[in-house]
Formats: sequence, C-alpha cells, structure tokens
Amino acid sequence: MHKAQGKYESVILITMAILAMVTGAWFIRMTLSFPETLARTKGVEKPFTGDIPVDKVRQAIELARADSKLWSPPIRNNKSVPLFKSVLLLLKFSEPNNTIDMFTETPQIRPPMTNKWLRESNLPKIGDTPAYLIPNVGDLDADSDGFSNREEFEQGTNPTDAKMHPPVTDKLYLVERIAHNHRLILRSSNPPFQVATPDDKPRKNWFVNPGDRFGVGGRFIAGKLEKKVVPDPRVGERDVSELQVEDTVRKNNFTLILGVETNIAEYEAAFESRLKVRESVKAMKGDNFRIPSWPDTTYKVIDIQADSAVISPLNSSGAPAKEIIIKQN
Repeated sequence: MHKAQGKYESVILITMAILAMVTGAWFIRMTLSFPETLARTKGVEKPFTGDIPVDKVRQAIELARADSKLWSPPIRNNKSVPLFKSVLLLLKFSEPNNTIDMFTETPQIRPPMTNKWLRESNLPKIGDTPAYLIPNVGDLDADSDGFSNREEFEQGTNPTDAKMHPPVTDKLYLVERIAHNHRLILRSSNPPFQVATPDDKPRKNWFVNPGDRFGVGGRFIAGKLEKKVVPDPRVGERDVSELQVEDTVRKNNFTLILGVETNIAEYEAAFESRLKVRESVKAMKGDNFRIPSWPDTTYKVIDIQADSAVISPLNSSGAPAKEIIIKQN
C-alpha cells in the first residue's frame, strides 16, 4: 500500500512540473511578441503663424535680471541657519525684500509685542490666518475680557484667559471734577453773629452765638469769635474779626474772617468705565462707589483734583488698600 501511495505522489509531482514548464514557455513567447502589439502614433506638427515675439522675450529676460535678489539666510546666535533646517520666516510687508525670522526677537513683526510672545501666547487664528500675520492683532481681544492683546502683553496677563486680565481700573477714567460750592460770609462781629450762606436754596442769613448750629441740617457749629483789627489808611482801622466754625460733615474746623467770602467747595468725581461698554459713575470725595459691571470690588474716593482722582479699593475689613491714580481722559 505504501508503494502505491509513493507512485501516486510521483505522478502528481511530474504533472505539476510539466504544467510549470508549459506555462513558462507560454510567458516567454508572449514577452517576445509584446513589441508587435504596441500601436505607434506620430504627432502632427502645427505650422507657426505670425512673428516671433523677440522684443517680449528680451523684456522678460531684462525684468528677471532686474528683480533678481540674493538670498540671505536668517542669522541665529551669530550663525547662518543651514538651508536644510526648517525656519518660520515671515515677509515684512513694508519691505518686500526683507524677511523676519519669528524665532529671533529682532526685528519685531508686531511691536511692542515680542515675536516670542506672539509665538507662544496661543492667540486664535482668524480663518486659516495665524494671529501674528494679522496687522491689527494687538488691537484684538482674544478672550473678550475688555482688554486688547497689546494691553495684556504690557501687563503680563494671559490674553486667552478671561479670568486673567489687567486691573479693571486701567479702564477707569476721570471725565470731570464737579464743584459743589458752599460759600459762607461773616457779616458782623457782634453777637449774635450774622453768617450768610448764599448757596443755600433759598439763600439765608443766620444769627448765631457760640455753640449754635446753622446751615442746612445744622451742619455747622459756631465757635469762639476773636476780635481783630488792622490799620486801614482810609478809615484808620478795619475790623477783621475771626469766627471759628466746626464742620460736622467733613469733621474739621475752619475760620471765617469778617467780610471775606470762604468757599468750602465739595468736589464730586464723574468717572467712566470703558471696559466692555461705557459705564458712568459719580462719587463725592470720601464716598464709596462700585463699577456697575464689576460690583465685587468697592472703591473709596481719596482725593479729587482738576485732572486726576485718587481712589482705593476696600479690603475685606472695609479699610482702604493701595491707592490708585485715575487720570482724566
């Protein structure tokens, strides 16, 4: 039985070998006859009509020569960057033949913002345009917190995080110092002393003795009167007596001189916040106020000058903290 199986396997091998030889011979024949199966076609030449544009060709050659520029590789660490190294280069728009290497700090493409800051601040693209290619990228507000990218750069805050921004008082301006006049005039030096308050509505004359209150709401308290005279060439002597007065609102004392108008004007600051929208707020000297869009912080008006005001944020205990100068604009 083993002999029969051996003969059967030999027959299969011989048959396979014969098939392989026949197949090989067929492929060789097909290969030899392959060139004859290709169809050769000949192109048809079209005749040229018209004159050869020699002048145009010469102009094109001259233009190419005139506009040719030598390539200058960017310099890093006082060495030329190899040609096979990838470098982020930008064309400087004001100088078409000059390029800027964004991995160096000079020249700056968007001053005062540094090239490094523009590369690493993750400013969003506009469409497919990177932020540093946008001419007014410094004026944009990437995180919509009311501060431009340039302002965030100058303050060292994150331009893509609305929770990290410069102080909101950077956008607060003094629009106007409003004077609330409060004039007082001592008209007599004999008790009861006559004191006029012409800015009261209606204007009034008060007759007071030491210790008496006068003014709207009893704001003022009359004190001691000191008799004084000075030489006067016209009448010999002139009465310049002085009346001490206590201001219960300002918590201070001042002096009224007979016949001399004294104005203890109170000033009010008209502020304007220009963060996201324009918001107006007014506060008297010594009063507290809040910016409407940022109500978490309370500020106290420390002083009001003609062209500036001094304010201070109140801490958790209600005490003034660091003073901030708000300029007029």
